[in-house]
Amino acid sequence: MSPPVHATPEPGPEGQPNPLGLHALVSVVVSCGAGVILHAGSQVPQIAFDWFLPPLILLTLFSTRYRVKVPGRPASVSVSEAFVFLLVLRYGPAPAVLTVALDGLIVSALQGDRRWYRALFNVAEPALSTFAAALVFRSLTDAGTTGSWALTPGLLAATMAMSLTYFALNSWLTALAVALENGGSPYRLWTRHALYLAVNDCAAAGLAVLVVTSGGTASLVLGGLVLPVLVLSYLTYKTAADRVDDATRHAREVEQMYRATVETLAIAVDAKDQVTHGHIRRVQRHTVALARALGVTAEHDLKALEAASLLHDVGKLAVPDYVLNKPGALSEAEFEQVKRHATKGAEILSAVTFPYPVVPIVRHHHEQWCGRGYPDGLAGEQIPLGARILAVVDCFDAVTSDRPYRRRLTDEEAAAILLDRSGTMYDPAVVEAFIRLVPELRRVDAVIDARSAGEAASFAEPVLPVQATGADADTVSPLVMTLLEAAGPVAEADLRRALPGSAVALFARAPARDLLVTAFVSSDLGQSAHGSPFPIGAGLSGWVAAHRHTIVNSSADLDLGEAALARGFRACVSTPVFVLGDLAGVLTVYRKGEGAFTRDEVRLIGALAQRVGMNLAQAEDPAGVSGRMLRLPSGWGRGARAEGAGSRPSSRGSTW
Repeated sequence: MSPPVHATPEPGPEGQPNPLGLHALVSVVVSCGAGVILHAGSQVPQIAFDWFLPPLILLTLFSTRYRVKVPGRPASVSVSEAFVFLLVLRYGPAPAVLTVALDGLIVSALQGDRRWYRALFNVAEPALSTFAAALVFRSLTDAGTTGSWALTPGLLAATMAMSLTYFALNSWLTALAVALENGGSPYRLWTRHALYLAVNDCAAAGLAVLVVTSGGTASLVLGGLVLPVLVLSYLTYKTAADRVDDATRHAREVEQMYRATVETLAIAVDAKDQVTHGHIRRVQRHTVALARALGVTAEHDLKALEAASLLHDVGKLAVPDYVLNKPGALSEAEFEQVKRHATKGAEILSAVTFPYPVVPIVRHHHEQWCGRGYPDGLAGEQIPLGARILAVVDCFDAVTSDRPYRRRLTDEEAAAILLDRSGTMYDPAVVEAFIRLVPELRRVDAVIDARSAGEAASFAEPVLPVQATGADADTVSPLVMTLLEAAGPVAEADLRRALPGSAVALFARAPARDLLVTAFVSSDLGQSAHGSPFPIGAGLSGWVAAHRHTIVNSSADLDLGEAALARGFRACVSTPVFVLGDLAGVLTVYRKGEGAFTRDEVRLIGALAQRVGMNLAQAEDPAGVSGRMLRLPSGWGRGARAEGAGSRPSSRGSTW
């Protein structure tokens, strides 16, 4: 007999539970089953009892407890169906119906399931299926014949029809009940174990025919030959199945360890790259979904994409942090450092014996359809399909996510970028399929929590604070704070003469709390500069404090948010202020309009930051501060602009 409802494999994730439908199904099955059981009870006086019937009933009840799970499949088999069919062939439907009903009641009681509808179903469904199968058999044979049978083609055909009827009703009703209770497709549930149950039932029917056609020697055949064979078969198969299960379990554990290792490495890459773990998870989901949409069905290829999408940027571990997370444009030399991450990642992963082609995808995910990509300049279909898919997905997710060097784009803007690059950087067929898929992917994203506990801080909101007071200001040296507060207006006045349309912010470092605290902000920045002290590493000025590295001609909105654009601020220069080699603060200068800072202007801003640091180092007390100490070096003025800074190369047009 098939396992009870609660032992049936759980369904797939699709669909929702349907309690009303479940109760309706149980009501119909229980009503029909009750009628069948009552009818069978009324036929008990007509049963031809002999000494063979009680042992046969006991064997049926006993053998049901010993089922063997099919390795790798959500199905189990047993020899109990052979005894059920033997009851039908030898004694008619009544004893078989009553036996399976009793067996369902015992199983439900032993497993302690308090859900009444399951217990009723497990009693009524086998009785109904057995009765229907017996009716089919009796309709195809001589209804008055019981006991011994002659082995004929007609008997074999009728027995097979009986077993298939039992299989169809028993397996389908159980699958339907499970699907209604847990959600999912009953057809998918049924097909996952139908083949094995059908073969098991047909084999059981054939064994029953063997017994009943042995005439008066049936008891000898059963006791001396069939039963030992059944026991031996059960033990042999169970031993083999247990070994397969152990091997499968070990393989699953190894795969889980492998996946955990891969994901841990991917998290390390994300932490270095200052992106969220949600990014690689989205890229992984979208990459596999796009591959399926393009007709990739081989498990080998899909697993390669799953791993490559997590590890495609592992080579960034070899790229310096200050380059990898630099706000603003990269220099040519810095971009060359970044480009090496593709080959470096392939080298790292080549040491791992992947069972599927991960390394080619990682190595070539920055190749371009036109042949101008890196590292090997492959073009068109020379680029592995997995790499072409990953390139499109990674670009889309990168430009629609906040990064230290720019703010996120909308899905529509990102799609426009993909279309513009289709046929040059990206495979047109892949771009077209992905854009069609985006709405569905976003619906899936909307119901998934893409933020993990270790997610890096987002740059979605402005981070520039107002002047700090109270506990936050107390974490900064009073002397440093006083000097910077006094230096701000002087620096602003001098910078306005040299750089019309500029605004200044001076931040003091609070080392005890690893914060930047505002010492001075130009009035032009207005409410866009309002906020709280922010952690070192956040925003443009925070990045400069964390990396001790000047940023030139970055976007002002990385510090000021959308308010910067509204007030006309576009470019900015941010540079650290050092005192005797130690970071004391950050000086950031913002410019209105589209013009970039020239090299000479950047040098003079750097000189101002050095002068502020020297004043801090030399001052004995706040009274020592004067405006003359902060005057800009000679050479500042309207005519001091040099050529070239505005043409600084930018590598941010493509993702990496």
